[in-house]
Amino acid sequence: MSWLVVLLASIGAALILGALTFVSALIGGLITAMIVLMCGPLIDRIVGRRRQHSA
Repeated sequence: MSWLVVLLASIGAALILGALTFVSALIGGLITAMIVLMCGPLIDRIVGRRRQHSA
């Protein structure tokens, strides 16, 4: 009986750690996407200047 409790506790702990990892990665990707979207006009200006100088 005790090995069953240990097994189920281990599975539960692994699932919780997996969920925390997934949520952390999801939030990190979301924040990175928000930064890229907010910097879009700045990046467009820099790329536009480089294209004008090279042409």
